[in-house]
Amino acid sequence: MTAPAVILAIEDEPRNAALLRAALRPDSFELHVATSLGDGRAWLAERTPDVILLDRHLPDGDGLDLVRELRAAPGGAAQRILLVTASVLSIDREAATEAGCDAFIAKPINVHGLIEEIRRQLAR
Repeated sequence: MTAPAVILAIEDEPRNAALLRAALRPDSFELHVATSLGDGRAWLAERTPDVILLDRHLPDGDGLDLVRELRAAPGGAAQRILLVTASVLSIDREAATEAGCDAFIAKPINVHGLIEEIRRQLAR
C-alpha cells in the first residue's frame, strides 16, 4: 500500500478547514491544517509536504509572501503550491502566477476539482 500524500493547508476559516478535512480522506491524503502563516512556516520548518494548499488572506499576512519565500529557498522550485482563495479577479490570478503558484483554486471550493488538481500536481 502506498503512503498517503502529505498536504499542508494554510487556512484560517474554520468552515473551509472542515471542508478540506472532510474532502481529503485519510486513506488518500495526510492533511495538516495551519491557521496562520506563522503556524504554516513553523510546520514547514519541520516537514516537507507533497502539496501546499494556501489561502491568500490570512490573519498575519498575504499567502503570496510565503509563496515567494518558498520559491526563493533551495529546492523551492520543486514545491507544489495551490492558492485556494476567494480573491478571484484576473489581477489576483496574475499575482498568484507571478508569485510562483502552480495552480489557482477559487472559493467556494469545488471538492472534485480540488482533488483532481491535487492529483495532477502529485503526478508531475
